[in-house]
Amino acid sequence: MNLKNTILWLASVLLLSNCSTVPTLNHLQQFGGTSRFTSSQIPYPIILVHGLGQKSTVWDSHAVKYYEKELGLQFGGVLKKHNGRCILEPGRGSQDNSDPADFFTVSFSNPIDSVESWRMELEQYITLVLKRTNSEKVILIGYSMGGLASRSYLTRHISDHRVQRLITIGTPHQGSAFAKAWNWKSALTSKLKDDPNFASKFLLEQALNIFKSAESDVPFDAYAVRDLRRPEDGGVYLQKLGYAPHPLDVEYVSVVGDVQLLKETKGLNKTAVQEILRRVMGVLGFGVESLFESGDGVVSVKSQTMKEIPWFVQDKSRQRISQTITLNSVHEDHLKNSTEIQRISLEDQPEFKGAEFYKINDNSPALMIEFSDYLPPSRCKIEIIASEENGKQTKFTSQSVSLVRKNSGAVIVQAFCSFPTEVNWQKNIEFTITVKNSFGNQFTTTKQWSISR
Repeated sequence: MNLKNTILWLASVLLLSNCSTVPTLNHLQQFGGTSRFTSSQIPYPIILVHGLGQKSTVWDSHAVKYYEKELGLQFGGVLKKHNGRCILEPGRGSQDNSDPADFFTVSFSNPIDSVESWRMELEQYITLVLKRTNSEKVILIGYSMGGLASRSYLTRHISDHRVQRLITIGTPHQGSAFAKAWNWKSALTSKLKDDPNFASKFLLEQALNIFKSAESDVPFDAYAVRDLRRPEDGGVYLQKLGYAPHPLDVEYVSVVGDVQLLKETKGLNKTAVQEILRRVMGVLGFGVESLFESGDGVVSVKSQTMKEIPWFVQDKSRQRISQTITLNSVHEDHLKNSTEIQRISLEDQPEFKGAEFYKINDNSPALMIEFSDYLPPSRCKIEIIASEENGKQTKFTSQSVSLVRKNSGAVIVQAFCSFPTEVNWQKNIEFTITVKNSFGNQFTTTKQWSISR
């Protein structure tokens, strides 16, 4: 064999030897585990904000039970003021700050105070929840006026807010015709102080007594009612809030439906009462038709919809960050006996963040899948199909699923999946990954395993 042939023979031997070499996992990074996020079972803890004249108990009954029993979430406690300080009163069953805390309720110190007073309290409550859960952002759910306090917070924190999603329920974003009653009662009170003559004084006192008899939890001249007036009725506050810029990186959800702003309005809808008010208000130069036309204090669907707020209307592209969900009713009683709102709060499409291969201690490969979802990891099902070149398919699932915090600060779900023994990882494989949460939302993607890696 001459030298040239010898060289060619050696080259072919080396080539064949190289092709028959069993693939190794040296190119893979060793999996060393991750730091789990254990202070909450969901990436964004939930803060439930009550409405006008209410307390945190409005969320009791089915609302709390659904979170706890259906989703396995842990009640973190009530956010309230005590001796002038905003505090977190731990929830039932919570022993210390090492226990997971997933949702909280707010109990404002004055349930009929101004929107801005609520906003200032809410700022402190958000800070307390973030500290308690070690989270980056929260989900705010505001009922009625609670939605306005939440929006006010966002307009004050365009670039440094800590909110992922805002859900408002039956919130009068553009006011309610009923809130005009603030104008009327204030005018009656002022006129009586002017020492009117006997005849007019009798009528004024009669009208004022009608207002007072209709009042219960919420006086018509409360700061809250003043703030809920429509711009056309002198509502300066809502007009200013309506044009204020809102953060663009927040998910805005308006839940609209049949809703009563105040049960007190029923006392003003009797025919005899209306006639007296018409006579007196006519003398004062006020019309009362708008109040009676509004039924029992119902807030219009347009007023409940954030897309209809002037700032959103000014630029149609802003409406893409807002969605509207319509329910038959968002009355307080319905809120207590329904679980629709609780489902809406965590409704989301799981989002694929990435997948990588690692090697584990026994020098075998594993697949790590990362995705985001608002539900707890335990409510997400991961299914993987390994398709080999010979047509063989093997179905398997993850060995562990947990929340982890990335270096960026984001909290995501990691699913660890070691290769089943029946999968021949020495050949090319296509992995089809499907993640489906308990609400039925899912995504499907693929990841290629190549021996030439």
